[in-house]
Amino acid sequence: MIICAKCGTDNQLGRVFCMSCGAKLDLTHMSNQMLVKSNEESWLRANWPKLVFIPLFLLVVALVGLVMWPVNELIGAGGTSAGGRKIEGQIASLERLKAGQRFSYSVTEQDLNGYCTEVLAKKSKINSMSVKMFKGLLVTRMMNVYYEIKVEKVKVPIALSVEVKYVPEGARLKAARASIGHLPLPGPLARIGDKFISKIVMSEPKNANLSCVEDIKIEDGKMSLIAGKK
Repeated sequence: MIICAKCGTDNQLGRVFCMSCGAKLDLTHMSNQMLVKSNEESWLRANWPKLVFIPLFLLVVALVGLVMWPVNELIGAGGTSAGGRKIEGQIASLERLKAGQRFSYSVTEQDLNGYCTEVLAKKSKINSMSVKMFKGLLVTRMMNVYYEIKVEKVKVPIALSVEVKYVPEGARLKAARASIGHLPLPGPLARIGDKFISKIVMSEPKNANLSCVEDIKIEDGKMSLIAGKK
């Protein structure tokens, strides 16, 4: 509002003459309310980039923090070297299958964890990989420390963990859910985690033989597979 200097009447912004006495209005006599509003609008115009940037920056920092906050614990039954060798033998037997032959075998959680530790983790040069089997669900988890930052006398590890939950769909395992660090990756985003795990699995060239698997079933602590060549 603009206050008329002659009669004191409040006039709407945009008027040139007072609606009461007809005197010419002076913009310097704007009401306090209007001055405050004008100042607020000027401040918003000048600072809106900062108002947008700050929450976005905080969001990015939070997301990076969740990603770089690894889950270190191993999952599932502890594996052994003997179990790892058993899995290696089963995978090698797939290569010897001839056309028309089929081969059924089962894999225990403990043996598969032995294979993850003794073969996959070493081949892909990561700190750990482990699995846990539930009915209709296979949970895989990897963790690796990429480098360490030394702060005074304390070493701060820069690590990454990836967990993927797979469900069997015929001859393949579908990534249903995943997480990187403590950041969940629901739905289609689970494929990001699947790429990490798949790369580790395929670090062993013989695992290409798994392409002949025709059916997968998962129970608590055990996975059954049927493989064949046409």
